[in-house]
Amino acid sequence: MRNAAPVLILLVLVGLAALALFARPRENDFDHSPLGAKGLQVWLEAKGIPVIRSDPHFVRARAEISMRVLSLPLENDEAAASGTDKDVKSAGPESWGSESRRYGLPTLIIMPKWRSRLLTDGIARQADLLPLEEVQEELGRIAPADLRLNRNDPGFAEAHPGTSWGQPARIGLYEAQTFDLASLPSACKELAGTQTGALIVRCENYHQVYLLSDPDLLNNHGLALAENAAFAVSLIQRLRGVDERRPVYLDTAGAPLEARKPVDEGRTYERSSSDLKRFFAYPLSVIWGTLFVVVAICFWRGFWRFGPPLKDASGNIELSKSAAIEATARLLRLSGNDGRMVSQFVLHLLADKAQLLFGPGAGNEAGIDRLFKRLARRDQVDAQALHSSAQALIDRGHLMKSADLHRNLETFRKSLGGVDFGSG
Repeated sequence: MRNAAPVLILLVLVGLAALALFARPRENDFDHSPLGAKGLQVWLEAKGIPVIRSDPHFVRARAEISMRVLSLPLENDEAAASGTDKDVKSAGPESWGSESRRYGLPTLIIMPKWRSRLLTDGIARQADLLPLEEVQEELGRIAPADLRLNRNDPGFAEAHPGTSWGQPARIGLYEAQTFDLASLPSACKELAGTQTGALIVRCENYHQVYLLSDPDLLNNHGLALAENAAFAVSLIQRLRGVDERRPVYLDTAGAPLEARKPVDEGRTYERSSSDLKRFFAYPLSVIWGTLFVVVAICFWRGFWRFGPPLKDASGNIELSKSAAIEATARLLRLSGNDGRMVSQFVLHLLADKAQLLFGPGAGNEAGIDRLFKRLARRDQVDAQALHSSAQALIDRGHLMKSADLHRNLETFRKSLGGVDFGSG
């Protein structure tokens, strides 16, 4: 039972370390999920287009970026999944459109399509689609009211979309979501689309705001289909400008931009519990996990090797003497000199007997001689047998072989047991 405690504590510490190592922030999980945009970032950077990501602790300036890509979340659904609900609500689609007009910033707003439970399922099914009425309600906040959305026939379909920039690509979509061509207002222009509907539209009153009907053209799930990745690159290059060198801004927070880069000098900040969580976010969680493992190993090794702490035995002469004898015996055994150890044992034993009979000052050679003389007066034969076996072990024990040593030691033990030492 004594050894069960450190094992239990070790398991708890290892569990905490594993939790720190493998736990990831929710927004990081979303970014790598089928609905995330990590794949788009990697693909654009591979094609020489720099990308920066939104950061809730950092305000971006218009002059830093060439265009903005923003996925439109639905309250209590996609926003909750991506962990950006608070920031998106504080901004809203209206402010994104006004920022695009004010700064002349190309802004691509992506309509939602999937429920957040796709994050856990990992497989796109028809039951995971958002109701078209809810998506249409959000579209009405950023586009003309008569612009409608459609969903094509169930299943997977491929198409060669016609584009205004003349770079066709074969795209693949599951349950394709498009803008209804019949409802397209005269002020809105189709930039890319299929025979059944428009994929990207731009309306005159909204300046450089572009609407993408189906998020599967840019998310992790869709980029792996057909030639969606090539289409995404050509789309981004067309919207940001061919000669543009500034990075594309993948915005998952929806926070307002600033005309110029803000100066942080003299600015005060409000601290909250979310700031403390940053100390345990990846990659700092790896450091904490490593520390937990090191502490657990050190604790376990120290407890297992030395056991629980002993009570203080200071001033206890007998305990100290026993410890010294045990230490000496251990050293002699390690050195392979058992005979010398037996010789010292016999000598110390006879010295202890002499001290018991004649007092503390008798623990020497004279005291031992006095002891044998006393035993001879009581029983000459037994005293002589004990003296002979003891003297043989003391004088020649370190020279004896193992068998002789054990035989003489057994003779000494029997002789010692047959002698009556009496009292002082």
